[in-house]
Amino acid sequence: MSATETNKAFIREMIGSKRSLEDYPDRYDPALIMHEPASLPFGGTYAGLAQFQKFYPQVRSFYDFSRFELLGVYGDGDMVFASIRAGLAGRKGTIFICEQFRFTGTTLVEVRLHICDAEAAAALRAGPPA
Repeated sequence: MSATETNKAFIREMIGSKRSLEDYPDRYDPALIMHEPASLPFGGTYAGLAQFQKFYPQVRSFYDFSRFELLGVYGDGDMVFASIRAGLAGRKGTIFICEQFRFTGTTLVEVRLHICDAEAAAALRAGPPA
């Protein structure tokens, strides 16, 4: 199996089972870089496990993981993309997001989240519903 196929299987398993990177200590670089859109309450760029552990509890409370659906996983070379329909805690409806994972071999070195719905992104910037 190629590194791309191995990485796709890893992302499919991790997201599909709604687990955290911390559950896979052998699969990510300790200096992992994560980029979250500024429209999210935890938006910013984070480096390393300590920073991940600081913002990740906000991620777990932001999304409604009972309404989190992995739509597909795609990869080419060192890049893997996951397309997701995500429910938000305390809100009706869902948003579409894409997570971009960059690997060196089979080690995850960078994650970038993309919101694929301009209307949803605008609503996120506006804050929670009244």
